[in-house]
Amino acid sequence: MNKANKARVLSEGTRGHEIQSLTLAKTLCRQQQITQIRLSAPWDWLLPRLLPGIGAVLKPQLQDETDSDFIITTGRRMAGAARWLRKHQNTQAKYIQILNPGHHFKGFDVVLLPEHDQVHHNKVICFRGNLHPFNQAWFSAHRQVNSTHKPHVAIFIGNPGDNYFEQQFLSDLKQIRSVFNKARIHLCGSPRLKPKTQRFIRSIIKAEEQLWLNHTDGDNPYGFLLANADKIFVTADSINMMNEAGASQAALTLLAKDFVQSKKHRRFIDSITGRLSTFDCLDKAMSLPDPLQHLLQNSDLLERLELA
Repeated sequence: MNKANKARVLSEGTRGHEIQSLTLAKTLCRQQQITQIRLSAPWDWLLPRLLPGIGAVLKPQLQDETDSDFIITTGRRMAGAARWLRKHQNTQAKYIQILNPGHHFKGFDVVLLPEHDQVHHNKVICFRGNLHPFNQAWFSAHRQVNSTHKPHVAIFIGNPGDNYFEQQFLSDLKQIRSVFNKARIHLCGSPRLKPKTQRFIRSIIKAEEQLWLNHTDGDNPYGFLLANADKIFVTADSINMMNEAGASQAALTLLAKDFVQSKKHRRFIDSITGRLSTFDCLDKAMSLPDPLQHLLQNSDLLERLELA
């Protein structure tokens, strides 16, 4: 493929969204620029709709756009910012939106949506799960020798809801401790967890177990665990974490499946059933295909962006 010169990423700071935008930008372009957009109520609620007054918020934060080949956004808020930018600034850039822009497709050249959304439109190209940078080269660069010879068991905790933590989480953790009693157990939680949930998790952790829930716990070990865990448990509410864990070769088992009601999540889980392992399995598995490379190789995205 032919790389373009520059991509501009608009971000409101949602880490998962920014990762998806940058992953695509680095693949398509030699240079990437991130523009951070600060939003407060009511605009963060109202976007992507462009209501009177939004220009006073966005214009000071969006300098004149003249030299980017692509404007890349992820999520509904930045879809609104991109729609405003295209409407009010003279630019020849192509606009790429990742995730549903609130069905405002008109302002974009291409809209990239996960297959589990089941949205059909002539501007839409679908991919599996989420776009992430965890490909074979990344794993090769981040894999480390396990000098302890004890298996690393990672538990990735999204935000499956109060009922799961009240009814099931402690039982799951006890079973993991029992089955993997000779392993090093690491728990890595989403910063989106409620303070009371974080307090609950901290109250049941053993001294020999590793825990990360927010920046007060030091550096986030998510990348290390993704590259080096022998076994990964992940709560089924997080499509991003399920998909990223599936990119590894670790044995993968889902937690909290019975607490996930979303049809989108159920469809995604069904799509990766063949990648999942039994609870006690430690055998290496075949990783899921790289969603970005699969997208580039099995769609007309590059043709639409004039990069073929």
